[in-house]
Amino acid sequence: MSNTRKSAAAVASVVVAGLLAGCGGGESEESRGPQPIVGAESSAGALTVTVDTCHGDPEVDVVETQADVTVTVTSTYRNPNDACLDVIEVPIADPLGDRVLVDGVTGDAVEVVLVG
Repeated sequence: MSNTRKSAAAVASVVVAGLLAGCGGGESEESRGPQPIVGAESSAGALTVTVDTCHGDPEVDVVETQADVTVTVTSTYRNPNDACLDVIEVPIADPLGDRVLVDGVTGDAVEVVLVG
C-alpha cells in the first residue's frame, strides 16, 4: 500500500472514530425521569417550579403536610444544548405560606422567591 493510501486510511479511521465519539457512544440525547427543581416562586395562591428540561412534558407529584410541600417532577431531558427551561404551575391545596418546599428528587429544601 502506498504512503498516500496509508495516510488516507489513517485519516478515514480518525474521522469515523470522531463521529462515533460525537454520538455519545450510542446513548440517546433524551431520557425521561425525575428532574431536580432549579427554581421556585410562590404568590398568594400559586406555586411555580422550574426544571432544567426543554419542552419535556413535565408531570408533578405533590405531597403536602402542615410543615412542608414535597414536589417531584418527572420530565424528558432533551439535548443539553437547549437554552430553555420548563416552568410548571404546581397545584397545591393551600398556599405555601411558612411551609418548606422540598425537592422530591434531591430531598433538599428549595429556596422560594415570593412574588406579588
